[in-house]
Amino acid sequence: RYQYYLQVKKDVLDGRLISSFEQGIRLAGLAVQADFGDYNQFESHDFLREYVLFPMDWTQDEAVLEELTQKVAQEHRTHSGITAAEAELMYINEVERLDGFGQEIFPVKDNHGTDIHLGIFFMGIFIKNRIGRTTVIYRWNDIGNIAHNKSSIVLELINKEENVLFHTDDLENAKYISRLFASRHKFYKQNKICTE
Repeated sequence: RYQYYLQVKKDVLDGRLISSFEQGIRLAGLAVQADFGDYNQFESHDFLREYVLFPMDWTQDEAVLEELTQKVAQEHRTHSGITAAEAELMYINEVERLDGFGQEIFPVKDNHGTDIHLGIFFMGIFIKNRIGRTTVIYRWNDIGNIAHNKSSIVLELINKEENVLFHTDDLENAKYISRLFASRHKFYKQNKICTE
């Protein structure tokens, strides 16, 4: 639990998982409780200014950061009496509700040379266009095989005549993505009952 908490906290602070200001304040309050204990054991919460509370891409305006830090201190107060382990678990549960949790996304190009995002999540593989078109999902049941050919990734679909092709910048990226997708696909096939 502790190692998982550290990993998801790093993902939030590095900006890999996007949170609203309200979610970020709740998460920061739980992190302070987990890492430092109860609110009332501190005479001052000035130490929070030295502690990384928010994602890197949030504003660097000092006045805004000060206001957000004060809100974190108030959030921290509401968690008094909660053990570090409980706060870590609450943090993990909160992170699981964030948009994009459990997804890994890679920039690729389609057959027309258009920049798209190819992603993986528990239900399969998805494609997001930057233009704002609807997301296309290929569920694990629909995928027969996943491979790479030089710097391209090939999805062989069941009950379809043609394959779906994606192009990456280099061979190593294509190899990594195809192996990741293939191992997740294999896991799904071996644990079909559990994943459904």
